[in-house]
Amino acid sequence: MMKTKLRGIFFLPIMLCMLLAFAVACGNIDVPNGQGGGAGKLSSVSSSSVTFNKEGDSFWVSWAEVDGAQSYEVKCGSASVTTQTPLVDLATVSGFSMPTSGNKITVTIIAKGDGYKNSSPTSVTYEEGKQLSSPEILSFTNGIITWRANSNAKKYTVKVDGATAAETTSNTFDVTALIGNVKLEIIASNGSSSATLTVMYNSVSGKLSMLPITEYTVSGDILRWNTVGGASGYKVVDLDFNSYVVTTTHYIMSSRNLVYGVYPVMAATSVVESAEIVPVDIRYLDGKGTVDDPYIIKTPFDLRAIDYYEFKSTEANATAKNNYKIANDIDYNTVSALEDESNIYTLRKPFFGVLDGDNHTLSNMEVHYNYGFWALFEHIAVGGVVKNIKFDNAQMYNSVQDTEHPVNPATAMVAYRNYGEVSAITLSNSQFNITAGSAAGLVIHNYGSVINCTVKSCDLKENATNTIGSAAYEMAGVVLENLSGGTVSGCTVSNLNIYSAGGTNIGSSAGVVSINRVSATVTNNSYDNVTIRNLKNGKEAGGIVAYCATGGTVTKGSGTLGTLTVGTSQVSAEMGTSAVPQGKLYGKRG
Repeated sequence: MMKTKLRGIFFLPIMLCMLLAFAVACGNIDVPNGQGGGAGKLSSVSSSSVTFNKEGDSFWVSWAEVDGAQSYEVKCGSASVTTQTPLVDLATVSGFSMPTSGNKITVTIIAKGDGYKNSSPTSVTYEEGKQLSSPEILSFTNGIITWRANSNAKKYTVKVDGATAAETTSNTFDVTALIGNVKLEIIASNGSSSATLTVMYNSVSGKLSMLPITEYTVSGDILRWNTVGGASGYKVVDLDFNSYVVTTTHYIMSSRNLVYGVYPVMAATSVVESAEIVPVDIRYLDGKGTVDDPYIIKTPFDLRAIDYYEFKSTEANATAKNNYKIANDIDYNTVSALEDESNIYTLRKPFFGVLDGDNHTLSNMEVHYNYGFWALFEHIAVGGVVKNIKFDNAQMYNSVQDTEHPVNPATAMVAYRNYGEVSAITLSNSQFNITAGSAAGLVIHNYGSVINCTVKSCDLKENATNTIGSAAYEMAGVVLENLSGGTVSGCTVSNLNIYSAGGTNIGSSAGVVSINRVSATVTNNSYDNVTIRNLKNGKEAGGIVAYCATGGTVTKGSGTLGTLTVGTSQVSAEMGTSAVPQGKLYGKRG
C-alpha cells in the first residue's frame, strides 16, 4: 500500500506536466515567451535591415527593432557597446577603428530583453569602397533618364510600378512610352547586394519627382524613417519650420526641437523635383489621445512631444481635445542640457488639451534663461487643463543681461499665460533666482482659473546687484497677476521666502497673488510662514494679495491667514492702507 501511494504521488506531477503540455499544444493555454516553461528566445536582428552610414567622423550602424528587446549588444573587433536604441555611432566606442579603403569590418548585434534569452547574433560585413550606392540621376532630356554609372554595379534593373521593364548594363532609360503617373525603380546590383533609386514620372507634366517619407519610428529621442533610394540627403523640418539637411535616415532630437516632418532631396534638384512632407502622423507617444486612451508620458522627451500633438490638432482644426497622462515619476537629473544649461524646454504651442499628472512628481528641473519669459507652458488656451502634477526641487534662473534687452523677464513653473485651468499642482523645495523681472511659483498672467494648488518650502530670490536690479518687479507664491475673469481659489502656501541678494529691489509681493486686477477674484486661499524682505520703499506686501485694483475681489473665505513677516517685523493688520501697504489678507487697494 505504501509503495502504491508513493508511486501515485511520484507520477502525479508527471501527469500534470503532460496535461499542461497537451493543453499548450492544442492552444488551450497560452504561455508567453519568458514565462511558464522557461525564457523564450528573442528573434535575431534582421540582417537585411542593418545599414551603415559613414559621415564625417561618425560611423552609424542602424537596424530594425526586435519585439521584446530592451537593449542591443553591438560588437566590432575589440569594440563593444550596449545601446537601448537600434542605432549607434561606432566611432564613439573605444576600440573601434574607422575603416579605410579596401578594409572589411564585421559588426555583430545581439538583442536582449528581461524575461527572454538573448537572440542569436547577427553579423553583417561592411567593406569600405565596395558598398553599392543608389544610382544618381544626372540628366533628364527628351524623355531619356541618365544616371551616374556605379563602378561596383554589374547591371541595372528598371521597374515600372513594380514590374521589370528592362535589365541593362547601360546607364540610361527611355520613359517616352510610359503613360500616367508611374513609379520608377532603378536598381544597381552586383550579385551580392543592391541599391535602389526611386522616383515618380508624370507623363502629363513630363517631370520626375521624389517619393515622400511615409514611415517613421521613434526610439527615445531618435526619429528614423525609411530610406528613399537616390536621395542625396533629407531635409528635416521642425515644429517652428526651421529646416536642417542630414545625410542619414535618422535625426537625434535630444537638444533640438521636435520634428514636424522629413522629405528627401536630390543633388540634381533642377532635374528631379523634391518631395513634400506628407500629412502622416509621427507616433511620438503611445495612446490615442482620447479620455479612455490618453497619450502616455513616461520620459522627459515624451513631455516635449505635447507640442507636436497640439500643433497637429490646431493645424487640422480638430474639435476634440487631446488627453495626456503622466504614467510615472520623472527625474530630470537624467537629462543633459537642452537649451543653454537648461534640461527642459518651454512648450511653445498653445495648449488646448488636458494634461493629467496622476499625482506623479517631476523632479530636478533646471532652467537657465537670459531675458524674456520661461514657463513649462507658454500659453494654456481656453478649455485647456493642467492638473495633478507635483514639481519638486526645481532650480530656475532668469536674467536681463543689459539694458538693450526687454526688461520683462518672467519665470513661473506652469504657465506664462493661463486662459484655462491649472489645478491640484504642487511646487515644493524649489528656488527661483532672477536678475530683474518677475517670478511666480505657478502662473505669470492668469485669465482662467488656478485652484487647489500648493506651494511649500520655496525661495523666490532677486539676484541683481547693479542698476538693472532697479527694474525688478513683483513676486508671488502662486500667481503674479490675476487679470479680468481670472480666479485664484483654494490655494495653500507655506514656508515661502521672497527676498533680494542686495539692496531693496523687490516690488509688490505676496504669498499667493501679487496683483489682482479689475473683475478678477481671489478667494478662500491660505498661507503660513511667508517672509518678504528687501521690499522697495512704498511697495505693497500681502499674505494673500499685495495689491488689489478697484473692481477686483479679495475674500478670506475659510482660508487661514498665518504668519506674514515683512522685513524683520510680523504684520498684524488684516488689510493694509495707502500709508502702510502691508496686510495679512491684502496690502493695498486701488
